Amino acid sequence: MHPGDRGPTPASRVTVDGKFFALGGERFRFSGVTYGTFEPRDDGARYPDRDRIKRDFVDIADAGFTVVRTYTEPPADVVELAADTGLHLLAGIYWPDWRYLLGASRRQCREVARAGAVAVRRAARDLAAAEPVMGLCIGNEVPGDVVRFVGARRVAAVIAELADAVRDEDSDRLVTYGNYPTAEYLPLSGLDFLTFNVFLERAADLRSYLSHLHTVAGDLPVVLGETGLDAGPGPAGGVGEVAQASALDWQLGTALERGVAGTCVFSWTDEWWVGTAAVEGWHFGLTRADRSPRPALDVARRWNAATVSGLRAPNGWPAISVVVCAYNAAATLEECLRHACALDYPGLEVVVVDDGSTDATADIARRHPGARLVRIPHGGLSVARNAGWQAAGGEIVAYLDADAYPTPEWPYYLALGLDDPRLGGVGGPNVPPAGDPVGAARVARAPGGPVHVLTADDRAEHVPGCNMAFRRDVLAGIGGFDHVYTAAGDDVDVCWKVLDAGRGIAFHPAALVWHHRRPGARAFLRQQRGYGRAEALVAARHPHRYNGLGAARWQGRIYNPVGGPRRTGGRVYGGRFGTAGYQSVYGGGGFALDVAHQLGVPVAAGLVATAPLALASGVLGFPALAGAALLAALLGVDAARVSPPRALGQGRLRLRVATAALWLAQPLARTWGRLRGRADALHSLAAPPPLAGPARSLPGGALALPVDGPRERTAAAIAETLRRTGRRILPPSDWDERDVAVVASVLVQADLVTSAFPAGVVQMRLRRRVRPGSAAGTAVLLALATLTAPVLGLVVAAAAAADVATGVWRTGPGLRAAIVRAAGGTP
Repeated sequence: MHPGDRGPTPASRVTVDGKFFALGGERFRFSGVTYGTFEPRDDGARYPDRDRIKRDFVDIADAGFTVVRTYTEPPADVVELAADTGLHLLAGIYWPDWRYLLGASRRQCREVARAGAVAVRRAARDLAAAEPVMGLCIGNEVPGDVVRFVGARRVAAVIAELADAVRDEDSDRLVTYGNYPTAEYLPLSGLDFLTFNVFLERAADLRSYLSHLHTVAGDLPVVLGETGLDAGPGPAGGVGEVAQASALDWQLGTALERGVAGTCVFSWTDEWWVGTAAVEGWHFGLTRADRSPRPALDVARRWNAATVSGLRAPNGWPAISVVVCAYNAAATLEECLRHACALDYPGLEVVVVDDGSTDATADIARRHPGARLVRIPHGGLSVARNAGWQAAGGEIVAYLDADAYPTPEWPYYLALGLDDPRLGGVGGPNVPPAGDPVGAARVARAPGGPVHVLTADDRAEHVPGCNMAFRRDVLAGIGGFDHVYTAAGDDVDVCWKVLDAGRGIAFHPAALVWHHRRPGARAFLRQQRGYGRAEALVAARHPHRYNGLGAARWQGRIYNPVGGPRRTGGRVYGGRFGTAGYQSVYGGGGFALDVAHQLGVPVAAGLVATAPLALASGVLGFPALAGAALLAALLGVDAARVSPPRALGQGRLRLRVATAALWLAQPLARTWGRLRGRADALHSLAAPPPLAGPARSLPGGALALPVDGPRERTAAAIAETLRRTGRRILPPSDWDERDVAVVASVLVQADLVTSAFPAGVVQMRLRRRVRPGSAAGTAVLLALATLTAPVLGLVVAAAAAADVATGVWRTGPGLRAAIVRAAGGTP
């Protein structure tokens, strides 16, 4: 084909499909091998002559490879021969990057960027009609010390510009960059899949690092751009070649088990040139320089034919029951069941629990012979989840939402994730389908959606209910799902109960489901109010997992929404003088912005609500102006950080602004739901056992209770009693000199302490104190208000005085009266 020919149709091109690739609507098996570079030909191309290429490509295809990775732009004969042998090309594009510079002036760096753009655009145009080309690799392994010397952000910005240049020439072409662990910290964006060259010599290390690369990649597929082992010098079939074959065996097996989308074995042959000289002393080839095969080629051939289902014998996979809980889900259930019932996992069963639907949900389920229908009266989500696992026959119960559908590999990777008997559950990512409407794309980029919380690259504190699985005996052991959660919150509660029971929760990045988001802002905000009410229920049952601001105290890292505002900051572990082989980013940063949204937005909205006071005095309008300024600043910051879908042509700015508005509205809706649901959450708890009584008043405001077991149990019972009165209780740490802290108001809290002496009683007292952070903030606010207008200062002072009086009452007579009542007495 020639550059002027009509390009391949989308159906004939390899596309990204979740964490894998697809071709013509089917899964594309990416089994690759690197090729070259070679001694330059007369035409300057770094490839062998046509006959040698033809013989190589025939042998490569015969070994089961589907992709050949090149390091320079493939000329017409390479493209033609790839088409003839049914191979696809991951075409590298060479351009003189920063490693060739003496100096790093702005002019020099601009020249490097221009040279890269010229090379990339020319290659993209030349290969636009080349059907065998599956993607372009726009660079390879800029050395780590060069990245440090030039600047990581500058390098990353140029790579992003080159990716955009490719799409200017060929909008559907897949783009990647060949990175490696020493420059892992490069903040790459605009790529279609993540390519890393990784050489590790222990299976456990590779497994761990591949899990980590999935975390770095987010929702993108991960491709091993280079992997293998030097066979070393020695006779054919010697120890070095046996070791190479053995290493490649576990490298390819580990990549498949970890859900890597593709691998490129380095390399096809020992014949290898750099510049104008042959490389001596390297023996990475699957074939020797004369193309005689090494034992590793047979290993590659075997893995090239393997799929994830073949990692175990058919009877070696644990039985899985997929449970779909559906309530009036007729709009999405057909799609869900069509994919779920098509899964080829051995002995899989699909159970649909119809939670008293009034639409066609049950009829749709009946149309699928592979699904078993369980109908129950409407009782809410947790009731349906319990009915599901109780009806399930599988060892593992996998929950799939009715508005989600699985990828073909999903159940296999769930089973592989449960690789330790100490694990009680497993989950994976959920990603919105690319074809969803723009409103859903905005919601997908907003906070508060179904995201996982990771404590390690393959371990989780929470996996969302749309894609979670548990061992059936673990669910039975923790009593299943709490019926109080009728629409949300059940997944957080059950995950924490599993962890509290001493079991772990795994995360497998390739156990992916497609999950539709809410179609627009109104439905999203309604969902967030419901989440807020559910959060109040969860907080009432797990108070020790919430901080003083009422936010969950996650031990892990919350996964960012797709295309949402990116976190900034973090530190790179580079080793002394930047010599560490694996240079990762630690501490993703962005937490100040999280606080600004979750706490600052409600406060700013409250200040804006005071705007009518400006009618009485102009100076009283300053708080409203300050609140509006904060909201406007956050709106601008969020809009700038949102990543619109690449396929979106018109309306990118509108999507940015609309998504940023959701980032401001979400904390308000969530907070409103949480506040509205707090009282109901406390009332939903089972009544605590009464305190031993009667309580006796003692000098100094102390109380004495009769001994009824260990002192710490009495202290916990007192704290629970006070929590049921609506007081916020801060759980103790191992370093506190108190039993618990009682937050009575914005400015006042009290430390509750108990003593088991003298014998026969448990004494309790409160040490009241001002909350230092709140006091400092109030002092600053009072000073600013007074400087602005004395009358405004008086308003702030009066509000502070009222808050202190409330706090004193709630930590004094009001609190003692609550304890006396709980101990069976009359205040």
